Amino acid sequence: MNANRIIDMIVRQVMRRLVTKGVDKGFDMASRVGQKSGQEQPPHESSGASDQLQAEGNRQRQNMRQAQRVANQMRRFIRF
Repeated sequence: MNANRIIDMIVRQVMRRLVTKGVDKGFDMASRVGQKSGQEQPPHESSGASDQLQAEGNRQRQNMRQAQRVANQMRRFIRF
């Protein structure tokens, strides 16, 4: 009886770690969508375009933070 409980506890810990790593990896990959690996975008010459890009980047970061908060809440809610 005790051996089953210990095995279940270990399996839950391993699964929790795997799910956490998978969620983190998914968010890392999602945050890089639209970017080519190893290449940076050249700076824009007009300041208006630069301000728009910066505002868009800020909105994307804010959305990713919100999505990460929700994922963390779900991860806490779904305990193995």
